[in-house]
Parts: sequence; C-alpha cells; structure tokens
Amino acid sequence: MSTQISAFALTAAMTGALAAPAIADGHAGMMGYALAEDGATLVTMASIGEPDEVQTFALDMPLRAIAYRPVTSQLIGYADGMVYEVNAMTGALTDLGATFMDDAKINTGAVAFDFNNKIDAVRAVGSDGANLVYFPEGFGDNDERANSVRRFTDAFYVDGDNSAGADPLIFANAYTNAIAGATAASTAQYALDARANALVTLANNAGELATVGLLTVDGQPVDVTDAGGFDIVSPAEGTDMAYAVLQIDGEATARLYAVDLATGALTDLADLGMGGFTGFAVSKGM
Repeated sequence: MSTQISAFALTAAMTGALAAPAIADGHAGMMGYALAEDGATLVTMASIGEPDEVQTFALDMPLRAIAYRPVTSQLIGYADGMVYEVNAMTGALTDLGATFMDDAKINTGAVAFDFNNKIDAVRAVGSDGANLVYFPEGFGDNDERANSVRRFTDAFYVDGDNSAGADPLIFANAYTNAIAGATAASTAQYALDARANALVTLANNAGELATVGLLTVDGQPVDVTDAGGFDIVSPAEGTDMAYAVLQIDGEATARLYAVDLATGALTDLADLGMGGFTGFAVSKGM
C-alpha cells in the first residue's frame, strides 16, 4: 500500500529535509516527473542526478498516471474518463477532450502509462489487467481512433511462463527507443509486476506478458509494492536508459533505481525521502 503523506511533509521532504547525494554524471541530464499524494501533486525534478532538488505543484484534478511524449515533448496525464496535457513547470492541466469507449475503463489501483514511440500513442495498463490505448489528436490519416481511448486484450502471462495462470499486478510500463523529437523505427514494451516482483515484457494489443527476470538489488530478490513508476529515455535509437521509482515492501520511503532491461537487476541511485508515488516519467533535460 502507498504511504500517505501530508502536503507539509511532502514540501519538507522534497525541498530541504532530503539529503540524497548527487548521482553520477551519466544521469544528470535527465529530468524527472512524479505524482505524489494520491496523484494530487506533481513533483518535477530538474535533474534526476539531484533528485532532492524539486518543485511541487498542486493539481486541479488528481491524476492516476503520467507519461512523457517524446515526439512533442509533452507531459500527458491520465484520469478516469479524461486525458490531460500537464504543464511540468506550473502543474496546469489542459483537457485534451479524449473520447473513451464504453469498455475503456480501469478499476481502482495502479495504472501503468507510457508512449509507444513507434506509433506515438500511449498505453495504459491497469493493475486489474485492463489494457487501453490513447490515440492522440491527429493520429494517422483520418484514423477514426484519433483522440480516443480504446480497450484491447487484457494482460495475461503466456503458457510456459513462470507466472502462467497467475493474475498480473502491473503498475508501471515503459517503451524502448523513446528518442526526443521523432518517432522510432521500432520499440519494445517492458512492465513491472508487483505480484511477481518481476520485470516483464508486454506484447502491446495482444496483452501477452513474459517474464524477463526477478527484480533484484545486489543480486538479492526484492518485494516491491505497487507504488511508483518506470520509464525509459533514449539518447539515440538503440540506446535505452531505464529508471524506476520503487518502494520496497516494509520500507517507509521510495528510492530511485536504474533498471537493467536484460535481467531486472536494480541499481540503487538515491533515497527519495518519502513514499506514496503513483507515477513517474523521465525526459532528456531541457
């Protein structure tokens, strides 16, 4: 369960009380965005290399998830029945007027949310297995799906997988080749399962999940909660840097990790000094 925090505690933790060290230079050029306080607060990190130096913004509408759109450099937010553009410097929300199909719903719980940079559309996967896609305004040539949210095959583990037959608890997802300013020739989707404590692949509209490996720190498996987020930033196509904000079960605060997409191994980068995150996105710094 997410740790609940007050606005005062959030401000204190993120603007002075947190003593996270600066991270290695390889990560310093990346901006981070997170949701806190049940999606009511946007946390903007000017650099994930210094995750204790942030700005916080109260949102007019709580969001269930956020994603960075590489093609347009927009931050997009998901709420029940609504899709918003989020101003990362003010927290202002602009309703994009998306049409939700009747079955395009996600029950209570975590929402994984990230852009497929090959087609420039964003996938939302619920912890209940719901598998939705938002096709932005202008998608395709006269495509009837433009500016709509539609449901596809619910997420499930393929036969023969270690988790075959188990209900997934997907709470975060991320696509490779998230290059800024252009679509990618190809992408692959990864996700995090809090029930299996694993990094998995997700086969887009088919909903098929396959385990990559257990989430580990220093070679030891960890038990993660469904609070946090996951994203990939790609300096160039074929070069992917994956990050996650994760809260280990029993710990009071979340931490920032680098994620090895080949194994699920986590490299601890910083203690964020608080818990209760419900979304996370990364972009190349401005």
